[in-house]
Amino acid sequence: MNPLLLVLLATTYGLFLLWHYRWRSRPLTVAEVDKVLAGYGDAGITPEQSARFRAFFAADDGKPYFMLNLMQVRRQAVYPDGLHPEVKTGRHAHRLYGRMVLKQLLRRGSYPVFIAKKIAGIVDAGPGTDFFDEVAIVRYRSRRDMLDMIVDPTYIANLPHKWASLERTVIVSTKKLLLLDLGVLFPILLILVGLVARTLAG
Repeated sequence: MNPLLLVLLATTYGLFLLWHYRWRSRPLTVAEVDKVLAGYGDAGITPEQSARFRAFFAADDGKPYFMLNLMQVRRQAVYPDGLHPEVKTGRHAHRLYGRMVLKQLLRRGSYPVFIAKKIAGIVDAGPGTDFFDEVAIVRYRSRRDMLDMIVDPTYIANLPHKWASLERTVIVSTKKLLLLDLGVLFPILLILVGLVARTLAG
């Protein structure tokens, strides 16, 4: 293989790793969390939610994690105090929030890994558990990145779109145990095997 191409590929991969992981970044301290979250209640969350935020960030281990979102999108967008009269439907508000948050995520080495609409409820554990019609899983580079994002002025300014679009939602943080898609991994594996075979043959 061309040495210049190898250097280019190695450099690209190195830049990807710098974006994808927080190298040598220390976990958040309780003092940092308290300082950043001071006054965050003004962003429209309840004191109980603020306390959950604080506990989550204060337990930072500095590692990536996944956020699971179960969402029921409203038919009509509901904004407080008549904000954004031009946005009529929940889906429209949902898209506005989604476009904004994707940019915020990518700036911080984070991104959605799974987004899906529910086809049909099959089994549930009781009344109210089958409320959601959309599922999203987002990979965050670290809790520090999420904290930095949610206090960003652009994020806060667009947060009303999120709450205007959702009738109900459940958001939980998760630790990856298995994430596997053979439809993607298998052709990549075949390409790698082919490259190795070509290198050995040459």
